[in-house]
Amino acid sequence: MNLHLALLGLRDDGFHELAMVMQAIDLCDELMLETHSGLQLHCEGAELASDQTNLVMQAALLLRQAFPERQLNARMHLRKRIPVRAGLGGGSSNAAAALVGLNRLWELELSAEELRLYGAQLGSDVPFFMAGGTQLCFGRGERLEPVAKTGGGAVLLGKRVDASVNTAWAYGLCRQELGQGYLRGEQAFCRARQTMRHGEMVAALQRGDFPTVGELLCNQMEGVVTAQVPAVGKSLELLGQIPNCCGVSMSGSGPSVFALFPTMEAAQVTHRSLSGHLKDNGMDSWACGLREDGVRFC
Repeated sequence: MNLHLALLGLRDDGFHELAMVMQAIDLCDELMLETHSGLQLHCEGAELASDQTNLVMQAALLLRQAFPERQLNARMHLRKRIPVRAGLGGGSSNAAAALVGLNRLWELELSAEELRLYGAQLGSDVPFFMAGGTQLCFGRGERLEPVAKTGGGAVLLGKRVDASVNTAWAYGLCRQELGQGYLRGEQAFCRARQTMRHGEMVAALQRGDFPTVGELLCNQMEGVVTAQVPAVGKSLELLGQIPNCCGVSMSGSGPSVFALFPTMEAAQVTHRSLSGHLKDNGMDSWACGLREDGVRFC
């Protein structure tokens, strides 16, 4: 989930140079791994392919290719809870879990840094889901700098069941709409990163000042996406009517939106009182705490 998402400009490789504050939440998928005679993947809870188009299978094949001398097989069972095509990085989090889990199952003894490098090959945000917590994310999103956030905080997360946003389409649209204001060159990118490192958002997170964090929530893709996908704007308007939240924003390229609260109790109380209303307006919703970790073993 993004507390801040800025598109600084275009890199030489054609990707956007990003400056983000990303936050892990406790809406999680579950990946179960066991030894097997072949390499199999089964998905439960969502209609997902189990072939090489699935990031879990791609992660397994990537490690296989890195260790061709080993017989690396596994049965993998993915239980989905994170909604798909929701701007929440569910697929990337699954890839992160697969890399971390298979590293242990197959006794590869790869370091955390080595795993992050493999993860970046699968998706720019895969390294974030390995690390979790609160992170400044630069480059394509793979360059992480942890933020020592004070504990606490929660969100009421919502997604319209009839809305989806193609990430590549959204970034292309932002390039058309925002491109004239993009920064140019590494020097300009460096200055923007420094401003963010020493900015009020990071300071507010470090002192646990969620009202200020809520005031500073920012997603540069939000205006561009809501203009083309009215359902996202309606979702933001609906959450914006909550009287006791700190602020509302869109996550990633959408369509998921969230309202920020200072405590999990406040988010849960609001969710209990509003879940029926949100459902009537076509939204699935969850109350989620802010996590301090990433992939974890259960």
